[in-house]
Amino acid sequence: MPSLTILQHPQAISVHRLARTPENIAKATSQLTTGLATSLVSLTIAADEISLILPSSITPVHAADKTESGWRAFQVAGTLDFALVGILHFLTTPLKEAGVSVFCVSTYDTDWILVKEDKAEVAANLWKKAGCTVQNA
Repeated sequence: MPSLTILQHPQAISVHRLARTPENIAKATSQLTTGLATSLVSLTIAADEISLILPSSITPVHAADKTESGWRAFQVAGTLDFALVGILHFLTTPLKEAGVSVFCVSTYDTDWILVKEDKAEVAANLWKKAGCTVQNA
């Protein structure tokens, strides 16, 4: 496994679930630019749901069916080649063994791992122990 640098973002993150309706798609899409100066904003539209990831400081303009707050975002620094295998496995295995739950998001360039705020330092220390460099974003 190549040496990885993990960027720890300071902002609290919330994950919102909405029913997949045309109105909710429009509302969620309109909110995307609100948080673009922050660490992570993500919209996923699946067949049966919409997931919207926003900084916790941003109040959704829609009524979410469910909200899970209190996450911290960690970003794998740089651009990951699509041919690489096992990156998420490598990063999540020590967390699994320590009982740390995760919420993972992948972008075209890299992977993001969200962990609960009270486990952020635990995650950072586990990754350091595994040979990663962890630094503030």
